[in-house]
Amino acid sequence: MPVSPDARALVSPAAAFRDLAREANGGAWVLMRRPLWLLLAIGSTVSILAGGRLTARLVVDGAISFAFIPLFEIAALAVVARRMPQRVAFSRAVDLLFTASGPWIVWMLAASAVASVVEAEDLPRWTAGPRDWIVAAATGAAILWFVRTEFHVFRDGLTRSRADAARDLALHRALAWSAETVYFFGFALWPMMVGMLR
Repeated sequence: MPVSPDARALVSPAAAFRDLAREANGGAWVLMRRPLWLLLAIGSTVSILAGGRLTARLVVDGAISFAFIPLFEIAALAVVARRMPQRVAFSRAVDLLFTASGPWIVWMLAASAVASVVEAEDLPRWTAGPRDWIVAAATGAAILWFVRTEFHVFRDGLTRSRADAARDLALHRALAWSAETVYFFGFALWPMMVGMLR
């Protein structure tokens, strides 16, 4: 049975990204397909966490609300790509980068599965109190899995040396996660915090 590149990247990222790098470059669809897939996963998770089920309105609203994530990821990659010799088209580099989103999608599927079987009023007990270590451990494991997978994007997909791949990864994560954190807490949560202080 054929396995998708995204599934292969979860278990064998080096081989998966080497194979993906050999595919023909480019095009608008190659640039957009995996960022859109990530937004669909985020929107679906938001819908299930907020309403206990999938609704088109909540999926679209969640995807739009979190569209800053792929935008900052792509912008950070553009900065990192300036340091690299041009071996693959930028659209292919974006496609490779978002293939590494699998660990986050698995984490979102797990969160959605829990939210779909737990009553909405009981959900806070699964994320706070004595069980909060479960959420922290699952999130930490997803981060480590994701960083390992993304390292192979630079090392095997973009054919960088091990040291260059580590530097590219560190720069990309620093830029993307800093921008996403500042945006989320500065622009998304700031009005809510101001309202609470009034």
